[in-house]
Amino acid sequence: MKIAGIIAEYNPFHKGHAYHIQRTREITGADFIVVVMSGDFIQRGGPAFLTKHQRAKMALLGGADLVFELPSTHSCQSAEFFAKSGVQLLNGLGCIDYLSFGSELGDIRPFRTLGTYLADEPESFRQLLQEKLKSGLSFPSARALTLTELLSADSFITEDLLKSPNNILGTEYCKALHRTNSPIQPVTICREGNGYHETTIKSSFPSASAIRTAVHHSMDSIGNTDALVSCFPDAVFSMIKSEDLLNNTVDEQDFSLLIRWMLMSSDTDTLTTFQDINEDLACRLVNVREQYKDFSQFVSLIKTKDMTYTRICRALFHALLDIREVPDLTYARLLGFRRSAAPVLTEIKKRGELPLLTKLADSSRLLDTKSLALLKQNTRISNLYETVLCEKTHKAFVHEYSKSIVTL
Repeated sequence: MKIAGIIAEYNPFHKGHAYHIQRTREITGADFIVVVMSGDFIQRGGPAFLTKHQRAKMALLGGADLVFELPSTHSCQSAEFFAKSGVQLLNGLGCIDYLSFGSELGDIRPFRTLGTYLADEPESFRQLLQEKLKSGLSFPSARALTLTELLSADSFITEDLLKSPNNILGTEYCKALHRTNSPIQPVTICREGNGYHETTIKSSFPSASAIRTAVHHSMDSIGNTDALVSCFPDAVFSMIKSEDLLNNTVDEQDFSLLIRWMLMSSDTDTLTTFQDINEDLACRLVNVREQYKDFSQFVSLIKTKDMTYTRICRALFHALLDIREVPDLTYARLLGFRRSAAPVLTEIKKRGELPLLTKLADSSRLLDTKSLALLKQNTRISNLYETVLCEKTHKAFVHEYSKSIVTL
C-alpha cells in the first residue's frame, strides 16, 4: 500500500487542486492521498475563506482520501513554520511514502538542492543574508538574492525560482524533510493555469485568489454563482450550490473591529510578546493605531520596504489569536475521510507516533497536559472564527467540540 501526502490550504478547493491530486496518484502510484490542511486561519495571515470542515468535504469530493487539520497555531505562519509543521504531522502519521507539492518548475532537483543547503545553513549563507537584510531588503528578497549568488553554479537556481510562493513552500518542505531525516520522498507537480497571485480567472485552472475575488464581485453585483462553475470539479460545485457556500464566506475585513480593539487595548510591551512582532513593529503599530479605518487600510499603512504585507497580516492575527510561538505539533486531528480509506487509519493507529483524534471529546483520555493545552488554544481560536462567521451570516453558533468528522 502506497500513501502520498499533500500539505494544502484549499482556500477554496478548485480544479487545479483536483488536478494535483490526480497527477500525484499517477506519478507516485499511490493508493491513497492524505491531506494536511490549514485550519481556520491560513498561511498568508487571515481567516480561511470557508470553514475547515467545508473545505475538508470539498477535498474529499475532489479526490482526497483523508484530511487532517494543521491547527491555526501552525497554519497561520511563515512558509518555514507552515512547512515544518505540515511535515511534522505527516512524519507523525508513520505511514506516508511521498510528499507531493505543486511548483512552477515541476522538477524536484532544485528543491532538493535548496532544501539540503538551507537545512545545513552554512556560515557563508548566514553572513551574506545578514548583509542583504541590513541593506533594507525584506527577508524573502534577501534570501532569494543570497541563494542565487551562492548557488549560481547550479543552472536550476535562479532568483525567479524563489519568487513564487509555491516554490518557496516546496523548498521549505524539502528542508523540513532533510532536517528530520524523514523517509518521505518529495515529488513535485508542475502547476497549470493562473499564477498564485493572479486575481482574474483566465484559465480552466484558476488560482484560489482569483476565485475569491470573483466570488466577492459576483456576490456584490449579481449574486450569481453559476459564472464560477468552470472553476470547480462537478461534485464540488454541486456541494457549493446545495449548501450555498459562497454566500457564507469570511475574510480579513470581517475581523477589522476585533483587530482594532486589540490594538487599542495593547501597549508595545504586550505586543512584543506575540510572534512576528519585534520592538520596531510594535512601536509603529501603537504610533499609528489611531489612523486605523479597517484591516486592509491599516496593513497598507504599516507596510514598508523591508516588511511585507503578508508578514504584517500574520503579526496582527498572531496578536489577536494570542499566538506567541510555534510549539511542536503533538496530535493528529482527523477532519474527514472516505470510508474506503479505513485501511490508512488502521496503519496510522499501528505505526503512527501522534495520538489520533477523531472525537475531541476523547482528547482528555488521549492527550498529555501539553497537548491538551495546545488543543484548548486552537479550540478557542476556532470558536472565535465561528463567532465571526455566525455574526456575519446570522446562523446559529456551533461549538468546536460539537462538530463531526466529514465522512463520504
